[in-house]
Amino acid sequence: MVNKEAALNPAHSVVRRLRLPQLQMVRMAGDGANFREMAGALHVTQPAVTKMAQELERTLGAEVFDRSASGRRLSAFGLAVLPHAQRALAALDQLDNELPRYRDGGQPALRIGSPSFTAAVLLARPVARWLQQTPGARVQMSDGVSAQLLAALKAGELDCVIGSFDEASSNDGDLAQLHFERLYDDHVTFVVHPDTPGRTRLNKLGQLLDLPWVTPPRDSQVWKVLRQAFTAAGLALPSGVLETSSVQAIGTILSEAPGTVGAMRVDAGRYLVRHDGLEMLPITPAIKLPQIGILRLHSAQPSAALDGLLAVVRAEVSTLITQRGAGLGRRPR
Repeated sequence: MVNKEAALNPAHSVVRRLRLPQLQMVRMAGDGANFREMAGALHVTQPAVTKMAQELERTLGAEVFDRSASGRRLSAFGLAVLPHAQRALAALDQLDNELPRYRDGGQPALRIGSPSFTAAVLLARPVARWLQQTPGARVQMSDGVSAQLLAALKAGELDCVIGSFDEASSNDGDLAQLHFERLYDDHVTFVVHPDTPGRTRLNKLGQLLDLPWVTPPRDSQVWKVLRQAFTAAGLALPSGVLETSSVQAIGTILSEAPGTVGAMRVDAGRYLVRHDGLEMLPITPAIKLPQIGILRLHSAQPSAALDGLLAVVRAEVSTLITQRGAGLGRRPR
């Protein structure tokens, strides 16, 4: 039985009584591990794991593990504790990785997550410029789909994410943890080679069904909204589809195969138009994507380095919008 009064007594401070393996147990339970698997990972006996779980619950003043569930899943209280455990352990993992650099007088790396399209099109130039302005600085960039990046941010594995955020479909827990700063609106754009037969007559989604497609992966935001658009229009999904998360690969395929259509974010489409001489189709109606912006945790510690980098990113966005007459959020004419 958990003693809530003891847990609330200052003499029983969580910081003083909590043990690192207990945080690891919470994180492993969140990943689906049972007590036997935890014992193996921690190199202790299963009774030792049971004892640590009981001590953890006495420290926190509530049941962390659901004993009625197969595999010792987390209780509702345990699920509330999970993101805090994840972030604490992620901070320690980062410290472990950075210690050699710190001993040599180095600074911590900034960990930025973004979809590969955004990284290639929006972030490459401002990050390179900031590194030139900040001697000794280091940036670690991770790519992935929005859901993966959001999970890494909440777990403390990233300092910020620059990408899309669908606030309308987010749960209350995410909204309470996250701060979103809008950079610009976004939509799906369709790109083809200038020699694509009948290109000037292509302006409706249904006209593209007979063409081979190249798209981001099916777990991406682009594919999800495309599927919704096809369904809403009563259309079947394209049958010949090549999936890749690489902007450069999509550009190469479209350049080498006139008659193929690429579906992507508008910033990626403009990049391929500028660098590969491709064309954006004026497909109507526009298929909206969640806004592009900067995602950070409300609980994150202030970072002058990160603030400096994000200031350069904002300036890059402002320059692009000015150059294109606010065209980042509109379809090309």
